[in-house]
Amino acid sequence: MAGPVRAPLRALLAGAVTAAAIAGVALTGTGTGTARAAGTPLPAQVFAPYVEARAGDSLSKLASQPGDKYPTTAFLQAAATASSPSPSASSVQVPAIQVQVSPSSGTVTAGSSTTATVSTAIINNGSNTSIAMTVSGVPEGVTASVSPSSVNGSSSAALSVSTVSTVVPGTYTLTVKGTLTGTSATSSATYTLTVTGTAPACSTASWVGAQVYIGGNTVSWTGHRWSAKWWTLGEEPGTTGQWGVWQDLGTC
Repeated sequence: MAGPVRAPLRALLAGAVTAAAIAGVALTGTGTGTARAAGTPLPAQVFAPYVEARAGDSLSKLASQPGDKYPTTAFLQAAATASSPSPSASSVQVPAIQVQVSPSSGTVTAGSSTTATVSTAIINNGSNTSIAMTVSGVPEGVTASVSPSSVNGSSSAALSVSTVSTVVPGTYTLTVKGTLTGTSATSSATYTLTVTGTAPACSTASWVGAQVYIGGNTVSWTGHRWSAKWWTLGEEPGTTGQWGVWQDLGTC
């Protein structure tokens, strides 16, 4: 009975080995003869460890192949491909600058002047270094400017503020702004100006809330002269806005 049993067993093992060999050829296209011609090469980033078996190979020989325990099994594994990482949003440097005014406030008597120091710094600039300086929020009767009006990189400039004797006393906020040329990078700092003195006397009659005014009438109010654009009653000068009934003619 030993003979009849061994023959079918050998045939079964031979069939399994042949199936493994065919699987390896189909996956890699590295077989021999007609089987290799039918195979399709795998992409460069894919490899397939497999057992290459031929008729007559023994199971013990196949099992001794490094890393291969199952002659009828093939494995596909995609190898990692190197690629340049995309820069994250946090790694991209955006041009930025910083503007400071020292001291940040000053007090003058109407008709006098004062100065302050404007410091600039570039945080990220790329190829841009020129910073244009401007001043806004300057009230009537006050002039303010930065000299020089354009500085290069981390530098300093002078803020000059002067007043006329008729300026209305009060506290005003001036804004010094720097813009990095060629970019949208800006930075601002405020300077608080306090003007002291006595409000100038106006020769024009003061505004009366219960009085009717018609176009062309002038009044004085809060140290300024105002002209009515049309008929009005009870509208306080300085509260009607640019398009309102009262036109600001300046200080008295």
